[in-house]
Amino acid sequence: MRIISLNVVAFGKLKDVQINFQNGLNVLQNVNGFGKTTVASFIRAMLYGFTYRHSGGATDASHFQPWGSSERFGGSMTVAHDGEIYRIERFFGATARAEKCRVTNEKTGKEMAWQVPGETLLGLTAESYDRSAYFPQEAVELSSNDNFEKRLANLVENGAEDFEKVQNRLRDYKKNLRYERGVGGRIADLQKQQSDLEHSLQEIKEAKRRKTQIESSLQQLASKQAELQRMQRENRSESERLQRRLAQAVPSEEEISARARLQQVEENLGRIPAQFEADLSRCDNLYREISAVPPFRTEQTIRKRWWLAGLAAAFAVIGVLMIVLGVVGVVPVAVGATVGTAAIVLSVVSCFFVVSKQTRQVSLEKERSGLLDEYFSIASRYVYVEDANPESVRRALWDLNSRYQGDLQLRETLKKIIRPQVDLSQLRQSVDACAAAEQQLSQMGNNLLSEEVSLREEAKRLNVDTVQIEDKLLDVKAQLAQAEYRYKVAELTLKLLEKAKDSLSGSYLPRLCHRTTELLQEISSMSLEAAVDNKFVVNLRERGVTKPMSEFSRGIREITLLCFRIALSELLYDGAIPFLIVDDAFVNYDEYNFVRATELLKKLSAHTQIIYFTCHNRTGKLLNK
Repeated sequence: MRIISLNVVAFGKLKDVQINFQNGLNVLQNVNGFGKTTVASFIRAMLYGFTYRHSGGATDASHFQPWGSSERFGGSMTVAHDGEIYRIERFFGATARAEKCRVTNEKTGKEMAWQVPGETLLGLTAESYDRSAYFPQEAVELSSNDNFEKRLANLVENGAEDFEKVQNRLRDYKKNLRYERGVGGRIADLQKQQSDLEHSLQEIKEAKRRKTQIESSLQQLASKQAELQRMQRENRSESERLQRRLAQAVPSEEEISARARLQQVEENLGRIPAQFEADLSRCDNLYREISAVPPFRTEQTIRKRWWLAGLAAAFAVIGVLMIVLGVVGVVPVAVGATVGTAAIVLSVVSCFFVVSKQTRQVSLEKERSGLLDEYFSIASRYVYVEDANPESVRRALWDLNSRYQGDLQLRETLKKIIRPQVDLSQLRQSVDACAAAEQQLSQMGNNLLSEEVSLREEAKRLNVDTVQIEDKLLDVKAQLAQAEYRYKVAELTLKLLEKAKDSLSGSYLPRLCHRTTELLQEISSMSLEAAVDNKFVVNLRERGVTKPMSEFSRGIREITLLCFRIALSELLYDGAIPFLIVDDAFVNYDEYNFVRATELLKKLSAHTQIIYFTCHNRTGKLLNK
């Protein structure tokens, strides 16, 4: 695996930082406090994340939360592995639940289902990564651990422990995690806690579902209450309207008197036929016609004299004939014209006397008698006409019409005064029905209010927070997974130790001793040899004398540890070490050893990616071409 680039969004003191790495050697030289160790921690966090275990009131993640901010923090790292490019995006929060990790193949865009990218890419646990690929300044001190690779590194500094003690401690460690017989141990306790928390969480989820149902029921109740209030308002409005109608429906003395008067007027009008007004209009017209008819009428007649018409025609023919004879020469022209003209003139004069007018007196008594008969016939339907003249009949008709029009006007006036009669019994029943409906609606409102109060009280009892229990459950699951993983590691370690007891000294130890000695002599000016026995105790042999590590200086012990780690990493990866991160690990080296150590790193960078952090100007052979 090779690191291509880092993109730090926010992590500790770092913000919006992008770093690109090349193959081979990468030297990041900057002042103390820049954040070199933070960059190294960011790389580890991208590969393995955080444990979120509280230590001293804080978690591992809280140490790298940006100052003055409570938001999520993290970034991304691009790596190359087996010919593929992968992008690891990881962001952190206050709890494990807030942490999000996503690994994507940059070539295919496929998202990888890697829970721990470091274990997939490097084949190392987080603890093994700390003991092999990462060299901090305090690398001379190693803590005890349960991982097999960590255990080998730990045995370098712990030569007092023999193989049997290691086996016994592993067996005790396994027993503390899980009893071989019966039920007990840390794993059983965590499983019991997990079961209890899951049961509590299930109860809380049921309570949440019930609360959701209650909220839905409360919304429905609110709709019902709003509808009920609308119905109550409409019922009250209808009740008030009916009560007003009831109060107004009782007739007063004036209205009773008016009703009696209206009945009398209706009777009077009922005696008058419907065609009265038309008959009255016809009588008026007949009266005017009768008054306009005189006793006599003068007429002119026309008299026609047909013999004069014949004489006029004869004169016309003679006149035309004489003119024609004069023209053709039968008679002299002057004679013909004179006689013809005179004849035509006589013809015209005769035409004027053909028709004459004659004047005569005609009596109109018969026409007037017919009009009087029709007039009295119509009037007799309404008034007495015996021995009466047209004028008296006319006055009688007008008196009757005056009374008729007065009754019509009075009827209209009385109708405006008199209100329509109302069925009081039905109106009272309607008022009583509204009162009963008001009582029923009020009872329904009380029932809805009681139901609402009951549901709200139940909802208050269901106000529970699942976040704390979910966080505890995640923490217990993480502890359980870690305990089970440690149990498997311890079990595997016991098996591997059994195999290593027989084969390691004959296969790996000679190679490990030889390579450690080779690297040690390459770096150190001293003629030292590494001696690793079958119990993984490392001693140093100088001039044929084997001495324990404790008799050498801190610088020699650091050099020995560096050489042993490199030799062990080469052994684990068959010479192809993925990468090494060195964080000012050579501060205690003298100048000669420092130059030789950096020269070794320079040499390793030919086939291994080296990332070297330093705040010193001393870089040894690192920057030499």
